[in-house]
Amino acid sequence: MSLPKHLPAEHLAAATLALQDVRPHYVASLWRAASFAETEGQPMPLRRAHALNAVLRQCDLPMTPGELLVGSGLGRLAERADAPALAAASEALRPFAGRHFGTHSDHAAPDYASLLRDGVGGLMVRTRSAAATLPREPFIASERHTFLSAVMVALQGAQAFVLRWADAVSSASEEPFAGLAARQEAMLRRLALEPPQTYHEALQLTLLAHHMMQLDDRFAMALGRADQFLWPFLRDDLAAGRLDEEDAQALTDAFIAKLVHRGDIQNVCVGGLTPSGEDAVNALSLMLVRSVGTIRRPGPNLTARIASCSPDAFVRACAECVRTGIGFPAVYNDDVQVPALADQGYALEDARDYCFVGCIEAHIQGKQAPWADSRFNLLRCADLALRGGIDGLTGERTGPDTGEPVDWEAFYAAFARQMEHGLDAHCGWICDMEREADARAFDLASPLLSALTADCIERGLDINDGGARYEACHGVAGMGIGSVADTLAAVRRFIYRQARWTLPELREMLDADFAGFEAERAVVLREAPKYGNDDEEVDGLAVRVAADFGASLLRRRLPRGGRFWGLMAANVQNVAAGLEVGATPDGRKSREPLSDAASPSFGRDRNGPTAVARSVAKLDYKLAPGGNVVNMKFHPSALAGDEGVAALAALIRTCFGLGGVQLQFNTAGVEMLRAAMEKPQDYADLVVRVSGFSAYFTRLDRAVQEDVLARTEHTF
Repeated sequence: MSLPKHLPAEHLAAATLALQDVRPHYVASLWRAASFAETEGQPMPLRRAHALNAVLRQCDLPMTPGELLVGSGLGRLAERADAPALAAASEALRPFAGRHFGTHSDHAAPDYASLLRDGVGGLMVRTRSAAATLPREPFIASERHTFLSAVMVALQGAQAFVLRWADAVSSASEEPFAGLAARQEAMLRRLALEPPQTYHEALQLTLLAHHMMQLDDRFAMALGRADQFLWPFLRDDLAAGRLDEEDAQALTDAFIAKLVHRGDIQNVCVGGLTPSGEDAVNALSLMLVRSVGTIRRPGPNLTARIASCSPDAFVRACAECVRTGIGFPAVYNDDVQVPALADQGYALEDARDYCFVGCIEAHIQGKQAPWADSRFNLLRCADLALRGGIDGLTGERTGPDTGEPVDWEAFYAAFARQMEHGLDAHCGWICDMEREADARAFDLASPLLSALTADCIERGLDINDGGARYEACHGVAGMGIGSVADTLAAVRRFIYRQARWTLPELREMLDADFAGFEAERAVVLREAPKYGNDDEEVDGLAVRVAADFGASLLRRRLPRGGRFWGLMAANVQNVAAGLEVGATPDGRKSREPLSDAASPSFGRDRNGPTAVARSVAKLDYKLAPGGNVVNMKFHPSALAGDEGVAALAALIRTCFGLGGVQLQFNTAGVEMLRAAMEKPQDYADLVVRVSGFSAYFTRLDRAVQEDVLARTEHTF
C-alpha cells in the first residue's frame, strides 16, 4: 500500500499525531454484564470470550482523517452511562472477576511473530487442527475441547473487530483522504482473513491485536521485540521498492504515535541479540529510536538491549534520543541478562530472545505466562535488626528477636535473619494468592491472550493453566539497596570498628529523629562511606545484601513451579516505603524516601557518573534476573554537541563492560524542574524519567517530583 505523498507534509504529521488527545467513552462494564447474563449456563472460558467480543463489537472506533494506521485501545477510561446502571453492572460482574496483576493477568508480550506469520485465519486453522487431535475422553480432554472452543470464539471476535474497522474506514472516507481510506479498507478486509504481506499491513495487524488486549482490560501489555518481528516485512518492502526509507519512517512514526495516545505503559524493545546469538540491530531498530525521539511523549516505554557486539552507531542513536529529555530509551546489558536467564533454565535461544513488560521486567515473548511482582522494604529489615525485631515507628514486634548483636558479623546475621523472615511471610502471602487463583484456572481462562502464546493452542490449555511454554514468574522488588548499604556501612564503622557510639546511643539518636543530635548526624553524613562513589567499604555491603536477597528468592518456587525472582527496582514506591521506616543510621530522617531502585541515595553520589557506574556494576545481577533500574541525572549542558553524546555512549559501554545491567537517564536541569513545580502551566509538556517509566513531570505527585529533583545532577 503506497502512502499518499500528494498530501502536504504538515497535514500528514498532524493526522499522524491527532489521536494523542482523543478520549472516547466506553460502557464496557454494561456490555460485559449483559454478555455474561446471555451466556448463563455455558462453560466459563466461553463466557469470557463472548464478554470480550461484546466489547469489541460495540466499542467506539475513533478515527482522524488522514491517519496512516487505525485502531484504539482506550478502554480503561470514564464510562458513558448513568451511575445507577454502572453500579448495577459492577455488582453483576463481581462473581466474574478474573485474574489481576498479582495473579498474572497482564504485563505480557504476545506472540506477534506468529500472528504475522499465520494471520487470524491461520490461528483458526491451528485451533481446529489441535481440537481434532484431542481425544474426547476423559474429563480433562473435554475441558481442553471447551477451552479450544473458547479460543475459536475469541478469534472470531478478533476477526469481526478487524472487519468493523474496515466498515468504519469505508463509511468515514472523505476528500482528500478518499484514496487512502479505500486502500485501508481493502487492507483491513484482507487482514481479517489472511496474514500481512507488507510492512504497513504488519503494523496495522499488530496494532489492532495490541488494542484488543487493552480492550480486554489488560494493563501494561508489551509490544516486545518489534524491530525483530516487523523487520522482515520492512526489509522486503525496501528491497522491492514498495517503500523508501522516508515512507518507512513515516509509518513507524504513526505506529509510535498510536501507542502514545492511550497513556499506558507499553514496552517496546529494540536491539540486542538474535536467538542464534548474532547482532540483532537493524534499520527498524534505529527507526523506532528516531520515532520516539520525534514524538517526545511519555510512551511507549522504549528499552534498548545492548550487547558487546551492538554497533556503536546504535548506542550513539540511543544517547541522542536520551538527550531529547524524554528518558528513552532505557538501556539494558545483554552480556549480563542473557546468561542470567539461561541460568534460570530457559533455552539459550529463548534467553537471547527476551524482551520487557511493564517498566523493566524481563519476559520471554509469546512463550511465557504473564508477569507479576510486588515490593519488599529492605531498609525496614535493617531497622528491625537494630531493635531486635521491634518496629522503630510503631514499637510493635514484627520480626524475630535477634537480640543485641555483639559484633559486626552478628549484626549482619541479624539483618539477614530479619530479611529472611520478611521474605518468608511475603512469599507465603504471594503463594496463598496464587493457589487461590490456580484452583479456578479453568474458569479464569484468557482465550485471546492464550491464542497468542506458544503451545497453548496445541496443548489445549490456558496460558495460566499449563498452556504456556514457560510458567509465570513473580518478581520481588528489593527497595532501598543504596539506603541499606549506607546504613550498614555507618553501623559497621561507628558502632563496631570505631566504637564511637553504642547501639543504645544510636537508637536514642534515631528515636529523636536526630533532634538534639545534629552534630552526630553531620558526622554520619560527612564521614560514613556512601554507595555510588566507587568505595569498596560500602559497595561491598550492597553486593552482599543484593546477593543474599536474590539467592533467597531464587530458592523459592510458586505453586505451579514458576520462580520467584529478585529485582533491584521500586517504581515510585520508594517514597511510600520511606513512610514505613523511621530515622536510620545513614543520616536519613524519619519517613523520608528510600534510595531509588539500584541507584545510590540521591545527593550522596559525589564522585561523578563514572564512580556511580563502577559502584552499581559491582552487584551480581544474575541473582536478580527479573529487572533492575539505575537512575542517573545529567545537566543538559553535559550532553551538548557531539562530545556530550559520545560521552554518554562511552559511559553506557563502560558500565556494561564492568557488569552493570541497566541505566536510564534524566536530562532536565534542576532549574527547569523547580520552575515547573512553581509554574506547572508553563511546563505541561515536560517529560522526565521516573523509575522504569517516563511521565509528564507536572502530573506527578509532589513527593515523587521532590524525589526526582533530589537526584544528583552529574556532568562529565
